[in-house]
Amino acid sequence: MRKIKAIIYAILGGILCWNTYKQGHYNMTAGIAFFTGCAIFITLAGLGKRSISWDEKGVTLKKFPSAPTEIRWAELEKMKVDHLGYHVKAKNANFTVSRAKMPASLLSRIRESIQQNNQSDG
Repeated sequence: MRKIKAIIYAILGGILCWNTYKQGHYNMTAGIAFFTGCAIFITLAGLGKRSISWDEKGVTLKKFPSAPTEIRWAELEKMKVDHLGYHVKAKNANFTVSRAKMPASLLSRIRESIQQNNQSDG
């Protein structure tokens, strides 16, 4: 979706730049080109910045430029699945992983931890 937005911004910005250039407004053309470039950069800046890792302690979420968030296995409360992916709720944080990118080993480990936590609570 972000790539499509960036393409739309590029097309609209290009049309506006071409129109103002033809009218002889060169400073306006440069300004539109600059702001179009900024909009495209901001739109695409978030792609590929999030990573998930896990070990015996728990799950670590890294989202650039924020500090990593560590979620212990004992803090996992519940998980929902919908068209966007797996929504995992913990005591101190929530995170979503798409269905295509969720590793099978992590999914099974999360399900086991949630079952254990629900059994110990109830």
